[in-house]
Amino acid sequence: MNVRLPLYSLALALALACCKKSEPPPAPPAPAVSVPGEADLPGAWEADVRQKILAVAAAALRERKAGDPAPVAVFDFDHTCVRGDLGRAFFDSMILKDRIRWGEPIFNALPEDKRADIQKAVEALSKVPPEKRAGSREQARLRKLMHKSYWGLCRSENWEQCFPWQVRFYTGYTPQEITAMAREVWAAELTRPMGSEPIREGPDDEQPAITGTGIRVYAEMRALIGTLSRYGFEVWIVTAGPQWVVRAAASDLGVPEERVLGMRTTIQDGKLTAVMEPPPTFRMGKQRAIEKFVGRKATLAFGDSWSDAEMLAGARQAVLIDRGYADLRKHAQEAGWLVQPEFPVK
Repeated sequence: MNVRLPLYSLALALALACCKKSEPPPAPPAPAVSVPGEADLPGAWEADVRQKILAVAAAALRERKAGDPAPVAVFDFDHTCVRGDLGRAFFDSMILKDRIRWGEPIFNALPEDKRADIQKAVEALSKVPPEKRAGSREQARLRKLMHKSYWGLCRSENWEQCFPWQVRFYTGYTPQEITAMAREVWAAELTRPMGSEPIREGPDDEQPAITGTGIRVYAEMRALIGTLSRYGFEVWIVTAGPQWVVRAAASDLGVPEERVLGMRTTIQDGKLTAVMEPPPTFRMGKQRAIEKFVGRKATLAFGDSWSDAEMLAGARQAVLIDRGYADLRKHAQEAGWLVQPEFPVK
């Protein structure tokens, strides 16, 4: 009787069992992605705008794969993140504190039709003893001429002159010096009453220049920036204002200074020059700055003016802060942008 067969069969069965491919254990479920909810966006948001922002943000966070860069949100600054204009306030402060380092590069940046009058005003003020310049008629004249020149350019919508003009007056300073002085202005403007101030050469001046006063941070925007950052977005400010000035306010909104892109001049020997560095951050220049320095498409973009139009159009979802420009609101609605009325401030 052959007893080898059962042993052979057993050995064969064992061999087959050993060679059989073991099934891998089931993969663990993917961890749930944390996304913001309605409580993360308090304040005076329109209900549909709030819900859409949350939906777009959630979709971007859920679509992100391991190793992917963070989704991006871009914000204009003046009248989008805040009510008021920090660049204007800083410009005014530089005149009032006699901090502009006048010279040929700065005089050449003046509008040709205003240059002679402003040069004469600078010369007249230079003859006043430093301790008597504040509040003098000479200072008031220079201040009025400078503001009228600036706003004259901007009212004409001559973007090529308006936005780059102001930043050239900081020639001779280091970027760090400008940012430090701008922090003083920022702190002061947060406590000034919101309103406007006439700039008169004297009590008999019936044609004053007008400048705005006060700045307030929109609580809704501060909360939104904090929420997006906390859930994994990379937030940038892209402003037509002076880059080194707006960087002074960035930390108050929860944005790192190095993520502020704005109008800037070239640097030589550590100091600012009067030569503009491209791209200029208004209209298409804002979108080009995003492409150059951020390097990827924005998921969300927020702005309030035509200067922001191309930046808004370049995002997955644009949000217009509506300040009453009917033509821009119509364009936004046709383009599928969200429209949010500007927020209340005190």
